[in-house]
Amino acid sequence: MSDFKLCDNGHYFPQNLENCPYCPKPSNAGGSGQSSLGNKDSGGQGNLARTQIFGSGQSKSEDDFPNFNTPKTQGGGNLNRTQIFSGNNSFPDFGGGFASPQQFQPELGSQGRKMVGWLVSFTVDALGIDYKLYEGRNLIGSDDGCDIPVDDGAVSSRHLTILHRMGQFKFKDEFSTNGTFINDVFMEEGNLKDGDMIRIGDTIFKFRSIA
Repeated sequence: MSDFKLCDNGHYFPQNLENCPYCPKPSNAGGSGQSSLGNKDSGGQGNLARTQIFGSGQSKSEDDFPNFNTPKTQGGGNLNRTQIFSGNNSFPDFGGGFASPQQFQPELGSQGRKMVGWLVSFTVDALGIDYKLYEGRNLIGSDDGCDIPVDDGAVSSRHLTILHRMGQFKFKDEFSTNGTFINDVFMEEGNLKDGDMIRIGDTIFKFRSIA
């Protein structure tokens, strides 16, 4: 047996051989100088198409990696894919500020009342401003709680009421300090007709009816 030698696994093989021919050959895992997690095509990032094992002991698939070829908006939505939302959901926010369907609802009238006319003034604003009149009682004054608040120091807090009832417009001065003038005539109450000029304090309105 002098012409043979014993390997670590208990095999006898000729002494002229360097390695035991009966033992499995060792794999050359690092022969290429690159790990199995990366190659020249991935730029050192690893093969994202394969499941890879990380130090935490958990595997991650390609779905866990970002797709660098897919454009994403700031909010994270993928605009290259069709996205379906149910009717009860809001529109997605892709960073562009898409509003929910509720925000496109038309604005309702004051307390659900029908609009019947308006007051137009060029003394409050030189470019013109209008105030809507609705069915029922419309209180005008300098108090913020009025239906039509007017920023005029000569206007009383509760100055004038315009009432629409049965297709007619009536007005009544609410015991104001400086009174109410209709077409430059001082009046405490009466009826309004389309085109009348109303002056309270230093503010002038033109009354327009659409009822």
